[in-house]
Amino acid sequence: MDSIEESKVLNAIKTKLPPCCLRIFRNEVILVGTYDLDKSTGRRSGSLDAFTMDLKPLFSYNTYGAILDMKLSPFDDTLICTAHSTGNIMLWRIICAKNDEIETEKLDISELTNLQLFDGEVLITSCHFSPLASEKLVVTNTIGETATIDIETLEIQFTASTVQQGYSKLDKIEYAVQGATQKVIQAEPEQFLKSHELECWTAEIGCLQPFQDVVFTGGDDSTIVAHDLRSKEFVWSNSRIHEAGVIGIKCSQPSFRNDKPTSIITGSYDDKIRSLDLRMLGDSIFPGENVPVINKLECNLSGGVWRFIEQPTEFSNPIHDGSDRLLVCCMYDGAKVVTMNDNSDEYFQIQHYLKKGHNSMCYGGDWSNSLIATCSFYDNSLQTWTV
Repeated sequence: MDSIEESKVLNAIKTKLPPCCLRIFRNEVILVGTYDLDKSTGRRSGSLDAFTMDLKPLFSYNTYGAILDMKLSPFDDTLICTAHSTGNIMLWRIICAKNDEIETEKLDISELTNLQLFDGEVLITSCHFSPLASEKLVVTNTIGETATIDIETLEIQFTASTVQQGYSKLDKIEYAVQGATQKVIQAEPEQFLKSHELECWTAEIGCLQPFQDVVFTGGDDSTIVAHDLRSKEFVWSNSRIHEAGVIGIKCSQPSFRNDKPTSIITGSYDDKIRSLDLRMLGDSIFPGENVPVINKLECNLSGGVWRFIEQPTEFSNPIHDGSDRLLVCCMYDGAKVVTMNDNSDEYFQIQHYLKKGHNSMCYGGDWSNSLIATCSFYDNSLQTWTV
């Protein structure tokens, strides 16, 4: 990267608690989930914080469990899911002005429900809304499990409001966690039959045919697994591709690598980003353990390739060269914008990067239509930058 000029930081602040995940709401608000460990008690807590695009604080809501992941629903972006260190997920609703325009001084958030999915000692490592079924969520956890849950709604129309109405009809219980009791709704997720031997860090739900009913998961056991979303049965796994834990997965979508519906992107603790061609999962070859992929392309990005966020279609400064682009959170080596282009000698190319201000683990990032926001953990750093 010596020949690549480091991107310019626009704004930078220190957050109160270590930031673990980040999402941008309608190009106007940066939402940050935090994770704080009390070393004397071993208890983890966090907060859901909101900032303007120039990083002025808007509001903060404390959570008794730390937040490891956060997603906005693709069917109603005012619906947020947060994944917690206490075996639960929380659903939230962003409250905008009546006309749905963003007025940051009037913006607020309300808790819709608190769903206890696993034992309170289990950390939920990631949460994912289905791109095809509005009610479906997939979660992963630190005991290697992956599970789905259908979000309650009493109406056919799926909105944050109807989700709120659905859960308002259900009884809450007192649940003991971290030395206190919390009001939760006890939910029973449907678990996939094959678990990882160590922590399961991430999942990705297929979007394009033929993977529209497949869930891919990655774990600390250096294994990537494909599951059948309908039956929860095992489809395929491979523990020989990655040299360390699998921590990032990205499937093709209509707006990202749509010409490669059978290829996925993976990231690993071994510092490499990979493109895996999975056409061997067709009917002619019976899937199973360690069936090799058809083709593999890889690039060393350094630092541990943690998460992927695709460039939004409305980004204001694209280079029209036919490339797909990902923002990659690279843990100990900051964040990078990586292009993928079949017409280049090197399929993966680092186009922009930011290391300054992100000396510890860069876990979270997202694009607006004109800039990127990223956060890093131990240095409590939240920054916006240009590409």
